[in-house]
Amino acid sequence: MEVEEHACIGGFLSRLEGRTDYNRETTHYDGRAAPPAAKKRRRSKWAARPGEQVAAKVTRTDENGSWILASVQRFYAETETYDVQDEDDTTKLIRLPWSHVMRLSTGAEGCFHKGVDCMAIFPETTSFYRAKVSKSPVWKLSGTTPMIEEVIVKFEDDDDENGRTPHRRVPSRYVIPIPPKYFYEESEDVDLHLSGK
Repeated sequence: MEVEEHACIGGFLSRLEGRTDYNRETTHYDGRAAPPAAKKRRRSKWAARPGEQVAAKVTRTDENGSWILASVQRFYAETETYDVQDEDDTTKLIRLPWSHVMRLSTGAEGCFHKGVDCMAIFPETTSFYRAKVSKSPVWKLSGTTPMIEEVIVKFEDDDDENGRTPHRRVPSRYVIPIPPKYFYEESEDVDLHLSGK
């Protein structure tokens, strides 16, 4: 059966006239971000649990050292906020939005290779500083799972007296992506699951 293309397209376009909600009523993915409730459920599912160590941004600026090592005390799903405790100062709780808390690496992710910008805990501190992976990580088997135990980095502004930046070994657990690479933009957040199927 042959169908005239103009008649088909014309019929479709006539259904769209004056209806901006047409694509929302279809059962197919419409290219828009997931509704807020779905995002909240997803964030709650992947939220850090009480007692888990995390990287926490505790200042309003993005300067070096604004992310610290902290421990999660509680996650509030309804407001998407965390209560965290600084690993160096256990006397106070800090309430932070979900976008200021980053889960630490397990070593199995494999997202760090030579030349990648990252943040890592500077030796003998509990603060994260900007760095660049300076050598390709070595994978080892931990049971049956390949793991990276440590990452070798060069920290920004870590020049010695000769102007050279030393390579520093950091346990992979304490190396995190640059925050914009970890937190997606909500405008780019899409749900690829088709509804109604």
